[in-house]
Amino acid sequence: MTAITPAPTSLIACIILVRLTIYLLSANQYGFMSDELYFLDASYHPALGYVDFPPVIAWLFAVIRILFSEALWIFRLAAALIGVVVVLVAVDICRLTGGGPVARWVTAGIVLFAPGVLSVHGLLTMNVLDQLWWLLSFWLLIQYLVHGKKAFMWGLGAVLGVGIMTKLSIAALALGILAATLALRRDLFRKPETWGAAVLAIVISAPFLIWQIQNEFPLLDFIRAYNATPPAAIVLQNPVLGLLITMSPLYALIWIPGAVAILATGDAKLRFLGVAAWVALGIFVLAGVKFYFAVPALILFSAIGANCWERWTGQKFGRRSVVLVAIVMLSGLLAVPIAAPVLPAGRLQDIANYLRNAEAGQVLEEPAGLERYFPHFAEMHGWPELVALTSELAGRERKIPSDELLIVAAHYGQAAALNRLDHDGLLPVAYSGHMSYDLWNRQVDFQRGLFVGFSAEELQTMFAVVESRGRMDCVRCMGRERALRIFFVDEPKLTNAEIRQRIRRYYFF
Repeated sequence: MTAITPAPTSLIACIILVRLTIYLLSANQYGFMSDELYFLDASYHPALGYVDFPPVIAWLFAVIRILFSEALWIFRLAAALIGVVVVLVAVDICRLTGGGPVARWVTAGIVLFAPGVLSVHGLLTMNVLDQLWWLLSFWLLIQYLVHGKKAFMWGLGAVLGVGIMTKLSIAALALGILAATLALRRDLFRKPETWGAAVLAIVISAPFLIWQIQNEFPLLDFIRAYNATPPAAIVLQNPVLGLLITMSPLYALIWIPGAVAILATGDAKLRFLGVAAWVALGIFVLAGVKFYFAVPALILFSAIGANCWERWTGQKFGRRSVVLVAIVMLSGLLAVPIAAPVLPAGRLQDIANYLRNAEAGQVLEEPAGLERYFPHFAEMHGWPELVALTSELAGRERKIPSDELLIVAAHYGQAAALNRLDHDGLLPVAYSGHMSYDLWNRQVDFQRGLFVGFSAEELQTMFAVVESRGRMDCVRCMGRERALRIFFVDEPKLTNAEIRQRIRRYYFF
């Protein structure tokens, strides 16, 4: 690894221009994603933890809405700006590992356009922060291994601690670093900054552990339920296809050589980094987590792979290097519509229809469900319609005082939409038994009201009166929202505790 001049102004300007252009095209497209609504609603329930995620993302939503507003564009802008930093850090990792101008342009193109990165940078969720903490960890680790300055190790400990408070997946990287230390650099155990960084990471992340203990470890219930019923999507059903789509099939020609080279290299410092990344990937495989958890490691491999390609094409921009960068950029542009919500909804539907018809081997008349091909886009559809329908039905229940009307939703996205998108204030607070809402509804008296997204059969086991009030028709939304039913219920058969247990859900559906 050698020190090379920083990225040129032209590359930095290109990164910022591309990321913000995509943001401008997609900032208000389709609407809030269910996770964004969930985190926004969680920001009204400040805590040191939540059932299925650590607290940093809810804190960030709280800060943004208090300082600015709850407008979709402001949250998406925050994600885009964090995304710019992710790309810049990735490019500097390429520099620190020996990459010249060509390798840095290739790395920038991959991190700008790989679907698994671009789709994350278009939404304000914990995933965009997770990518940032992973790449900062790689950057700090490289700096420490090269220069040996204690500040870099202390910084690594702080970033890992904040990363755990953001998303637990970065714990796999911490274990990877431990494994690399045991295998390659046991001398690091004799350095006080190593132990200081470990203690710092533990102290920073301790509040989430304390919260879990105080609430009887709901995260474990979530993990068990999630593993039993993972989300349904074509890329999850076929992990190899999912991995290729996540990083774009063409980019595999870059990151796969990088994944091999980072272990085969004669540079001990770079090999240390490779062992840490590969161990983290192995943990993900054994744990059976979603493939996009691996994206930060694949970004690292892409930077190393770009260095390999640069050695073939040359560091200066000759014919071969220009062709290489052009292919990376142009192929990335073609992937933008499947990763970022830049297309009109009708055009997106046309693409889903085409993919469905190609799969079926015939042209079908009914619209294809977006959920199978673009689940991240389907999660952005249907929420205003749900709020409008529920508000209309609630208005008909005039015999029930508004402060006594109970609204319970089956899914966290439904509950969050009813709470955060009811701009006219026509609805009472919506409750749920899904994820953290299970903890927020402990004081609810489950009497008469509207139950959203449940089946009649399930409700009839809990209430003597179950009457259908309406159905939502939504072509492009998730399957749980298509033909969603809203029921009026009364005369509970069970106690509050028993009903709460019946509607408790710690899985995705």
